[in-house]
Amino acid sequence: MKYVAIALLAALPALADWQHHTRNEAREAMAEARHARMEARNEVLRARAELRTEMRQAQREFQTSMRQAQTELAREMRRARAEFDRGMRDFRQELRNSFR
Repeated sequence: MKYVAIALLAALPALADWQHHTRNEAREAMAEARHARMEARNEVLRARAELRTEMRQAQREFQTSMRQAQTELAREMRRARAEFDRGMRDFRQELRNSFR
């Protein structure tokens, strides 16, 4: 019995060291996990910012193309109206000339 007690007393420092080593490994693993989580969070934030930038750029491009299309449509409508008016004037003039 005495030898068992002596063996246990001799093994206690080794057991304490093993527990301390295990605790350090757990702490390091937790620190690494926190670091990985922060990196993932930062990557998500960067991706969201990039997405917002791209969305704003796409919106500006869309607005620009819509303004250009509206301007072109208005120009074409004015041109068509002018051609129509010119055609009607020519037609009226031809009618007047034909009845004289």
